[in-house]
Amino acid sequence: MGSTGSDVAGDQDVVLARSFVVRGLLEPMDDGRGVGWHGTVTDVETGHRARWERPEEIGRIVADALGLRDALGLAVRLAGVGMAGPALTDVVADMLGALGTRLPPPAATLPPHNVTLETVRDRAAGLGGIREDGRAGALGTRTLRSGRLEARVRFQVWGAGPSDVDSALLAVQTAVLDDVDDLRADGFLRVAASGATLAVEEASVPAWRKTGSFDVLYEYTFDDDEDALGLVARIPVNASLDIGPGATESETLTDAMVRWDEEGASALSLRGPATLTRLSALSFVAGAALGGSVTLSRTSGSGAPVVHLPDLDAFLAQTTGADPALADADVTGAPATFLASLGTPAPGATLGDWDLDGVLDAYTAHDRRFDEPLALRTTTDRLTLAYTSGAGPGLDQSAVVYLRFEKS
Repeated sequence: MGSTGSDVAGDQDVVLARSFVVRGLLEPMDDGRGVGWHGTVTDVETGHRARWERPEEIGRIVADALGLRDALGLAVRLAGVGMAGPALTDVVADMLGALGTRLPPPAATLPPHNVTLETVRDRAAGLGGIREDGRAGALGTRTLRSGRLEARVRFQVWGAGPSDVDSALLAVQTAVLDDVDDLRADGFLRVAASGATLAVEEASVPAWRKTGSFDVLYEYTFDDDEDALGLVARIPVNASLDIGPGATESETLTDAMVRWDEEGASALSLRGPATLTRLSALSFVAGAALGGSVTLSRTSGSGAPVVHLPDLDAFLAQTTGADPALADADVTGAPATFLASLGTPAPGATLGDWDLDGVLDAYTAHDRRFDEPLALRTTTDRLTLAYTSGAGPGLDQSAVVYLRFEKS
């Protein structure tokens, strides 16, 4: 696969070429629904390789590499080739927004003061951009990376006369230079005044204006999900047997995590002996609130009647601790209610493009540590987390939910 372009206005065409290698594998799908395609796209120029799960994603990967997803539409990425960084427009907006708080209040009859970008250059930060490796997240550890922008910014102020704009710009310069500690906390490693213009009268307004520039070194941070399209929730394993030609044994390896999406919503079932201390979730819902219900149940295998509890707080109060009040109990609720009971929502990972809208999916994280451990003491003790579809939008609306228990 290649891309070309030409300048047809000149006497000699200028042709640019960029080549990509698309590799596809047709393999059995791990949900038992036959075979399916997946593969990689490799940029020959940079060597960067991106994985695709559906053929529709190939075009997005190529567009990213060619810089076609820009500020007019989507995202030019920062922090180096092959590293999942934030959009340039987002980082610049954050930087200018922090500086803009130092502008004086505008006059009602004059144009608003503003701060704009003159020049900007992306700079590397640290070793491979890694600021902190192994930071704990809702579902495992995550890498915190950083990048830097070397930029010149311009403050523009307005006034009724030359002395007014002189005073306004001096107030801006004083505010910036006096707030060095606060600006450092916002990511500004270096701030230096670099010049100012003379006051200029704009007769069409009418008003006077003046500008002053600063050179800044701005550091931004982000979670690096390494272009992952998702988390590994299950691993299909095929083993050859020695009992005859073509004889194989298939098994799917899982741990204490489950993924629910339009391709399947298997129950997560954990059997004792085990001690559980935490339940975390990542969710991406492209449309309306997810319908159906989530049920968390603990059973002992004794045949005792199951007590239905009203919410997760009551469930944990009855089933955790050294001497739980109930061995057989459950709680059922709407997905949104259940996720909210796991704690305050927070920004989670950015993984793949499940809804195929050309934008990386931003997941929401929920995380709850149990006040006391939930112990499954014997092999007959079982904890089950299940999703049941119902009225309203379901997982087929491009929704993905990860849930994981932590064992001690």
